[in-house]
Amino acid sequence: MPKICVSIAVEDPEALKKEINRAFGFGADYIEIRFDYLKLSDMEQVIKIAELVRTKSVFTLRASEEGGKFKGSTTDRILWLKKLSSARPMLLDVEFKTIKDNTDFADYLEKQKIPILVSWHDFEKTPPDDELSDLLEKMRMYSNYIKIVTTAKNTQDALRLLDLYETAIGLNLIAFAMGEEGIISRILCTIFGNAPFTYAALEKAISPGQLTIKQMRKLYDRIIFLLDRAHAKPT
Repeated sequence: MPKICVSIAVEDPEALKKEINRAFGFGADYIEIRFDYLKLSDMEQVIKIAELVRTKSVFTLRASEEGGKFKGSTTDRILWLKKLSSARPMLLDVEFKTIKDNTDFADYLEKQKIPILVSWHDFEKTPPDDELSDLLEKMRMYSNYIKIVTTAKNTQDALRLLDLYETAIGLNLIAFAMGEEGIISRILCTIFGNAPFTYAALEKAISPGQLTIKQMRKLYDRIIFLLDRAHAKPT
């Protein structure tokens, strides 16, 4: 069965506890905790909460220029990313630009053997195929877990992202497109693209085109049923 990671973006630590329990109760395989939605004064408390589910969690502290909510300096964000990494989550989401432009931080993560998900987002378009392939090659220098998310202007954009999996040998690639036209790639990336997981919302989407976990589970159950029936031998 395809794996689903539920993104949790709340501002209150107590609400986070409830959302984590609800996410796993709805069948989430993993969760993404969006630390950038939290107040800095609550971060230490939330890290302690997150440690309880760290082996099934992606820790994300997204900068505002990358579509997140963290508005501090790059230096401050790297300090907090180091604190998050000390909790040793399943994956620490680090933007490609952040790790590329801060070699000392990249060396720190490598030395500490922190498992990272190198991420890259384009909130306006889906670049040409050659640019995507070149990007993939550069990102794989830092981790074999890579996330490439673009914005689909049409269905073809979404399908082009799925083509990336043909050249992603040896990588745990998560590639899909945002927007209504990109929904199909969110669904199919785990089936035909072999992504380790896809993302879903608990109830309210935090990115364009994001489905809820209930919607995702219903779609996957139906797809798997149809695939199993298609491959069943006639009696």
